[in-house]
Amino acid sequence: MPNPTTGEPRPPIAHRGEARAHWVTMPGDLENSVVPIEYGPALEAFEEPRREKLLQAVMLTCIFLLFFIVPFRGFGWADLWFPWLVILGLPVLQYRKSLGDRVLAGARWVQQRDEWISTYEITKIRSTTVGLNRASKIEDIHGNKLILVLRDAQMNPLLWNLVYNGIAHSVAHGDCDISKAARRILRV
Repeated sequence: MPNPTTGEPRPPIAHRGEARAHWVTMPGDLENSVVPIEYGPALEAFEEPRREKLLQAVMLTCIFLLFFIVPFRGFGWADLWFPWLVILGLPVLQYRKSLGDRVLAGARWVQQRDEWISTYEITKIRSTTVGLNRASKIEDIHGNKLILVLRDAQMNPLLWNLVYNGIAHSVAHGDCDISKAARRILRV
């Protein structure tokens, strides 16, 4: 088990099935952890750049615009309020929601948004989806629950190594109830 303060020794490289990027944690990325101080500091982080989030919102706006232009064969609907609410409102809501999507990891914990779990004390893992992304519902011995989007956690390989090592430790010690689907996806 790694030292909670330094994370040393660093865990071995973990299999990544959802993302192949090599995101690197910058010094300012490690702020705003909700994890109690006794679990140690944040060592790795991932948050999608705002530029990417904005690009996704613009693409969603274009798609919604096409949903109205094609069936109506033009802009005959442009003087109605409801289409504009959909075309502009939903991408703005999606963008605002995505601003909180951030993953932090310490030597013995992982946090996404404001939820966190102790990775070496996991009692239950289930497979699920969030939007189009695979995710894992994870619960620890203290009752903390987290839905971890695997793509977000795997974008930073060092972050994923910390998380995966804790998951593998929990599963190996037999106290973790893991579904067949989660076992197959996580390869534990």
